[in-house]
Amino acid sequence: MMEEEEGAEEQQRFSYRQRLKAAVHYTVGCLCEEVASDKEVQFSKQTIAAISEVTFRQCENFAKDLEMFARHAKRSTINTEDVKLLARRSNSLNTMSETGHRLECVRMASLWRPQF
Repeated sequence: MMEEEEGAEEQQRFSYRQRLKAAVHYTVGCLCEEVASDKEVQFSKQTIAAISEVTFRQCENFAKDLEMFARHAKRSTINTEDVKLLARRSNSLNTMSETGHRLECVRMASLWRPQF
């Protein structure tokens, strides 16, 4: 009986993982379509699949890192401090964060009008 429950649990985890992978693949496909129309380029199905797989693996790594950061802080819940630490440790996330911050500063500056 115990083995059947473990088998069912393993099957459920596998099914959940496959659904997550499908969601990532769908999202990457949508983003590639958007870029393709904007930049007048084409993405092959193999390229979309490769980007999807790399993205999924990177998300798994991020999740493991976040769990370790929370565990190191003796917490069972991941919080914003863990995400900030992850962003600082990841060059690509750090670059995106800095770019987003700069864009927000530019946007705010364009909204500000001095009163004379």
